[in-house]
Amino acid sequence: MISLEDWNARIDAFIIEENKNCGRTLPVHRIYCQDDSDRSGGGIYNETVTVDTIGRFARALGDSNPLYSDPQYRTSPAGTVSKGLFPAPPLLECCICSTFIGGRMPRLRGISAFDAGSRWERFLPILPGDSFSAQTSFLGVREISRQSAANADTARLLLREHRIDLTNQRGEHVSAITARCIIRCMPPLNNETGTQRSSDSTCREPVQKGRPHYTEEELDRVYANLDAQLSGVFRRGSRPRYWEDVEVGEQVPEQIIGPYDESDGQALMAAIGAANAFATKWASIRFRKGQGITDPETGAHRHPIDRHSSDLIAGAQGHPRALVSGIHSQALLAKSVSDWMGDAGLLRILDCRCLRPLYYGDLSFQRGSVTGRFEKDGRCFVNLELEAVRQNGTVHTTASAVVELPSRRTFQSAEKP
Repeated sequence: MISLEDWNARIDAFIIEENKNCGRTLPVHRIYCQDDSDRSGGGIYNETVTVDTIGRFARALGDSNPLYSDPQYRTSPAGTVSKGLFPAPPLLECCICSTFIGGRMPRLRGISAFDAGSRWERFLPILPGDSFSAQTSFLGVREISRQSAANADTARLLLREHRIDLTNQRGEHVSAITARCIIRCMPPLNNETGTQRSSDSTCREPVQKGRPHYTEEELDRVYANLDAQLSGVFRRGSRPRYWEDVEVGEQVPEQIIGPYDESDGQALMAAIGAANAFATKWASIRFRKGQGITDPETGAHRHPIDRHSSDLIAGAQGHPRALVSGIHSQALLAKSVSDWMGDAGLLRILDCRCLRPLYYGDLSFQRGSVTGRFEKDGRCFVNLELEAVRQNGTVHTTASAVVELPSRRTFQSAEKP
């Protein structure tokens, strides 16, 4: 077994070597790899955005806004779009390009990576028919938590960051994403078997292994909230939310998500297109065998993405249950903002922090409030602070948002014939 001193030295050397590539910019290729390249940690999912791409993504968020499903709604006088061209939902970028860019890992046991959240910025609308190219810039690796001499068996946490820029077929810079990845390095005393302790990725919070069981009263509350989401109670829709009418302290209505289960996870993967099988799956797995991800029943190597669908595989990695993809938690917060701002609003920036995993079986309560209002270059914006909270009160994801809203003095005059 490697000594703790040697283990730390190898982690230190890894950080130094990785940062030699800081600032390096590379094109992003299609994720369907047929060669010897490991593209499982980043790539283009869908080069072209279609009406169906948008519809699948909306369904994966439980978003029943007719803007994404009803052509008559989009072209009706009450609608806010014309000629059937409608902007894609916020964070549709995750259907275009993977934001989880794993990159190189320390060649040691006990290494695992987690989505730490991303900063999304959209400069222009994404419309059906748009096609995209992408490039990624490596922003470096830095340590955010290191074990102390008194507690040498704790993990070292590294933060890796990339910037992804999306350009459409007209050469327009549409979106920029700063993607963050936590690399957790468990020291030799805890990774002899290749498994890790049952706790959250960045803290020691204990989490129950079995999925929670909810009372009839608790589920009635969940179902009532889901009914309200379906009927549009929380959705502003085609009625513009004017900047002048927004007040600091105003609440974004609470929406409940869950209990999260396999069909929810499958809906996201279907929308994104993050799937490979058999030989193309093996092309990714063979680069990651050293991470020790094996099926405890068959003994076969498994793809790391399976921890987002299988309690069994998540358990083999030391997690209490399957983990919800970080991108799903971020996109669900964006959906709450989208409902609040209405079809005429634009979510310009969403800066998310994935603090802890959301697990299969969990509920998530999406909350937020207005924290500021400002004008810039004749346009009107509001600031929002958002959080997603598990059923036990633990905050798992937070976000800051900047939303552009129409102003009465400009929007209403533009509506006049």
